[in-house]
This record gives sequence, C-alpha cells and structure tokens, in this order.
Amino acid sequence: MYAQIIRISLQPEKIDEFRELYEEYIIPELAGQEGYKNFYLLLDRENARAISFTLWEDRAAAEKSEEMNLYLEQRAAYPLYSAPPVREGYEVPLST
Repeated sequence: MYAQIIRISLQPEKIDEFRELYEEYIIPELAGQEGYKNFYLLLDRENARAISFTLWEDRAAAEKSEEMNLYLEQRAAYPLYSAPPVREGYEVPLST
C-alpha cells in the first residue's frame, strides 16, 4: 500500500468552501481511480491548514492518478490556498 499526503495552507475564510470542493468534486474523482483505497481530509480550522491523505494499492496507482491530472484539479482550488500545496508519498509497510 502507498500513502499520498498533500499539506495545504488555506485562506481562513475559505475553509468551508475548500471542504465542499473536496466533498463534491475531488473525492468522487479519486474514488473512480484504479488502485484507490481510501481518503481522509484532516482540517485544522484554528491554523487554517489541511492534510489530504489518500491510500492507494501501490505507488504505481498513486503515480497514475497524478498522470490523470488529479493534482492539477486540486490546484484549481488555489484561490482558497494561502500557499502552494506540498505533496509527499510514503510506502505503508504496516496497517491494522
């Protein structure tokens, strides 16, 4: 399994709009991708930060999602961001 994390700094007044964007558009797009396992959106309203956490079957599936421009679709939310998102990837060797 492979985890893809995107760290996001938000405009404080845009947090709810950002959450709605993920709920209505990005999550359905992710769920339709081959190798998709699960998704979590973590919000820190006090500090206007979010973490997008997606689990994939393997690294190849995560990379394929990038090739399909999902990251570019997420970038469409830049007016909601206070800084560009930071993407990270991790192997998941253990889980319960």
